[in-house]
Amino acid sequence: MRNDANVSARRVFASALCGALVVAFAAPALGQAETKKAPPAGKDTHAPQQPGAAPAAPSAPAADPNGPRMVLPEEKKDVGTVAKGDVIKQIYVVKNAGKSDLHITDVKPSCGCTVPEYDKVIKPGAEGKITLNVETKNFQGPISKTALVVTDDPTTPQMTIFLTANVKPFIEALPFGFFRVQALTGETASAELFLVSDEPDFKPTKAEVDAPYLKVSLVPAAEKERIAGRNPNQYKVTLTAEPNAPEGLLGGHVKVTTGIKKQPEFDVAISGFVKPTVSVTPSSVNFGNFDPKGEPVKRNITLVSNDAKNDAFAVTKAQSSVAGISAEIVPLEKGRVQVVLTVDQKMKKGIFEGDVTIHTNQVKRGEIKLPIKGVIL
Repeated sequence: MRNDANVSARRVFASALCGALVVAFAAPALGQAETKKAPPAGKDTHAPQQPGAAPAAPSAPAADPNGPRMVLPEEKKDVGTVAKGDVIKQIYVVKNAGKSDLHITDVKPSCGCTVPEYDKVIKPGAEGKITLNVETKNFQGPISKTALVVTDDPTTPQMTIFLTANVKPFIEALPFGFFRVQALTGETASAELFLVSDEPDFKPTKAEVDAPYLKVSLVPAAEKERIAGRNPNQYKVTLTAEPNAPEGLLGGHVKVTTGIKKQPEFDVAISGFVKPTVSVTPSSVNFGNFDPKGEPVKRNITLVSNDAKNDAFAVTKAQSSVAGISAEIVPLEKGRVQVVLTVDQKMKKGIFEGDVTIHTNQVKRGEIKLPIKGVIL
């Protein structure tokens, strides 16, 4: 009987122990399941996201109710027809509908022809202005310009203003619209064009140019010179580069007093170049630091005739003032000659300086002198 009692007791203990273990392991899972709240009725939290759909954007922070607020009552302006050459000055009103100062930090035009002016600080409830100054001398016909306004408005920090116009040339310069002058040093060169207008009060009285080496004349165009198919009220303007014009680019404008009330002055651009009768490259010769032994050390000077009247351009003589450097004349194609300077391998070490003198059959540049230098190691 004692043995049967012991067996029964052990079975009861083992059963109790198993039950305790089951409860212990099941409790966390049950607790975790209880923490998961059921989704609201009608909302499927497990619905798959549509392919390619962007995640929902976070909501923007609320604007400061006490901050500035920019208002542009009219951001687009059409100024109508303007005379070519006039500067358009258009004003845009800017209002501050906020509760603190509005700061305009920048106005960025889309074109270099536009220069902005603007009030940098606008008080709450007050108005300021932005002025766009548009230069029209390089335009003709309909134009459209913009400018980006940058402020410290937290809601709308940037806005764009627009300007449109129709640029009408009350006067035209034909056939090219500008003077093109090509001249040689010491010579006279001229270019001419015709001014045409349909305006009844078109009667030019004066043409001026600033450069002292340029001269300009203004006369009514002769009947045989007039441009066909245009208003016969035409004037010829002639621009002349004098012999003292410096070598290099010619620029500037010819200013014409037109007599037209809508466009009293008219500017004509000058584009030109004064070439030397003989171009020389390079303008000086530097041998640098070198050892004359081995391959001969040479430097080339190229001369080009720009004078179309001199078909037989030639270099007649070339000589170096530095002992040990020889000069050889090498004719190339028509109008081009090369002078080759060669260093004697027996020249002594040290610094040398001098010049090379080149004689040509070009009357206006018969003698050309170039500096030469170098160091023999």
